[in-house]
Amino acid sequence: MLHFKVKFIFLLICLWTVALSPAQATVNRIEQSVFRITNFQQSPDWQSPWKLKPTGRGQGSGFLIKDDLILTNAHVVSDSRMLLVNKISSPEPFLADVVAIAHDSDLALLKVRDSKFYLNLIPLKLGGIPELRSRVRAYGYPMGGQELSRTEGVVSRIEFGTYVHPGIDSHLLVQTDSAINPGNSGGPITQSGKAIGVAFQSNLRLNDVGYFIPVPLITRFLNDMKDGKYDGVPEIGVETSSLINRHYRRYLGLPENTAGILVDRVVPRSSAEGVILSGDVLTKIEDMQIDAAGMVNYGEQQVTFFIEAENRQIGDLLKIQVWRNGKFHDLSLTLKAAPFGAEMRNSYDELPEYLIFGGLVFIALNRNYIHSPGNLTPALAYEHWYRELERPRTRKDQAVLISRVLPSSVNSGYTNLHNFIVSTVNGKSINTLSDLDKMLKNMPQDTRHVVFESEWQNIPIVLDYKKSLEQQQTVLKRYGILAGSNLSGMQNKGTQ
Repeated sequence: MLHFKVKFIFLLICLWTVALSPAQATVNRIEQSVFRITNFQQSPDWQSPWKLKPTGRGQGSGFLIKDDLILTNAHVVSDSRMLLVNKISSPEPFLADVVAIAHDSDLALLKVRDSKFYLNLIPLKLGGIPELRSRVRAYGYPMGGQELSRTEGVVSRIEFGTYVHPGIDSHLLVQTDSAINPGNSGGPITQSGKAIGVAFQSNLRLNDVGYFIPVPLITRFLNDMKDGKYDGVPEIGVETSSLINRHYRRYLGLPENTAGILVDRVVPRSSAEGVILSGDVLTKIEDMQIDAAGMVNYGEQQVTFFIEAENRQIGDLLKIQVWRNGKFHDLSLTLKAAPFGAEMRNSYDELPEYLIFGGLVFIALNRNYIHSPGNLTPALAYEHWYRELERPRTRKDQAVLISRVLPSSVNSGYTNLHNFIVSTVNGKSINTLSDLDKMLKNMPQDTRHVVFESEWQNIPIVLDYKKSLEQQQTVLKRYGILAGSNLSGMQNKGTQ
């Protein structure tokens, strides 16, 4: 009898041990819905735009947020030729496709092709903005291993910061001391059993600091995609200066208890053009007071007033109040995407636009090219970053340049030419690479020479027009180039 009681008690202890606590059950549920993503990627060669670089392999993380949608970072799945997704402790990879991607906010949605992948998985629910100094947990698959990693940390800062993936876009981000290493990107940051962010790369120069994209930006992305098309994060389009100096505020005639931010410049073709004027003082946005540093209250902390535009969609109305000519004015503007955004931010998932004529390789200047080795010259830097600031009305839709020369008899003497910015062709201004293509195809029949001039160079480039046309296919064949142009912005996507 005693032996039976001992066995019975032992069995009860075992059952009690096996039964999971609610907290442990939540952790297990989360872990089952966090995946390892392997990206076999191939990016363009911006020096030879008709070619692709060798295939590379990257690793990241993602997690289930809807019945069949996996949320991850855009940089985890960019330029992919094949995407594989693995469950926790499972060697079986599943093919996946990108169904939505937002390079400006480094977010993407994937869908696994095989429906059996989703059996017994529960999507993670989204939470809210965490409190400062609250604890969070990061899940992911950092480089150096194949198994799921779990780390914990404390929320130390919530602010606007530059997102590394697009290169120029600044959005709300959360800083934590939880270890977030390469490969963790795309994994969930959780609190109280809910996902409150997506781990990502922000500042490559800092150590022992992790960042994640908070829920408001995730929700904005998901709402943007409801119509099946991503429009982008809207921008107001103003450059501002602080009004911390109270004497300057008095000089502007602002009432004693009123602060605000001074508008230095309105970006052409932006949301603000025609509504906000240079010299205005922005005092309120959506009934929120803007302080002298351009900040508004946002939960426990203050962030830039741009947050009110970021949380909305393109086409939405935004209410503002300005101080102008000694009076308050209540205005509204229709939100648009940032002008010149495409060429200013890093480019992914698209093949470079180019045109070859007479062995001259013409391209449209963008961020990827200017950051390629040997291309950061004063002339290119001015065209890319500063012309719009100093002479906005002279800025072209695309700055067209001769990036290199493929040596042939028709271009002898120019073989060392590099980064020649083209201003005019036979005396006519060109605005885009497509303009150049049309001009070269529709020259008058009696045209003998094509003259390319640049405001940066005194000596023009002169080619024999008919010989250039005659040798086009010979030049392409000699250098193994299948197409003499790509003007459509074709997608850099491979079959899987």
